[in-house]
Amino acid sequence: MAEHLLGLGHRRIAVAAGSRRLATMADRLTGVSRALEAHGLRLADLPVVEAEFTLEGGKEAARRILDEHPDVTAVLALNDDMAVGVLSVLRERGISVPDDVSVTGFDDVTVAGHLSPALTTVHLPMKEMGRQALELALLPRATRPRRRPAAQRLMVRASTSRAR
Repeated sequence: MAEHLLGLGHRRIAVAAGSRRLATMADRLTGVSRALEAHGLRLADLPVVEAEFTLEGGKEAARRILDEHPDVTAVLALNDDMAVGVLSVLRERGISVPDDVSVTGFDDVTVAGHLSPALTTVHLPMKEMGRQALELALLPRATRPRRRPAAQRLMVRASTSRAR
C-alpha cells in the first residue's frame, strides 16, 4: 500500500495504526517501512498514530493527524475499519478525498468498494486464511509453522490520486 502511495508522489504520509503489540501491526508496519526505505524515506520520519483498531480508533487517529500534521497528503490506515473512521473525519472537516488527501485501508472488507469514494485497499483471502488457520491449529504443536504467507491484491479505487 505504501508503494502505491509513493508511486502517486505522496511523501507527506501519515499512518493510522493499531497497537504495535499486535503481530498484524508489526507485520504491516514492516512492509510500510521497507517501501519507504526503497524511496529514501524512513517510517520514523512519518507520523504514526496508534489508536484502537476500530472505526472509532480511525476517527481518533484522523483527528490527531489533522490537528498535528495538517500538511499530510495521504493517510495509510492499517485496516479498513480505521480507514472508514478516517474518511468520516475528513468528510466532517470538509476535506476532499482524494483531491486533498488520499486514504487507503487494508483487508478489503465487503463495504470497501461501496463507500464514497470507494476505498483503495489490500484484498486478503480471509476465507482461505481461516481455513489454513484451522488446519494449522489441528496439527501437533511441534509441527505447526509459526507463519504462513497469504496472497494479497491491491484494490485501487477512488480514494487515492496523485499528490498535489
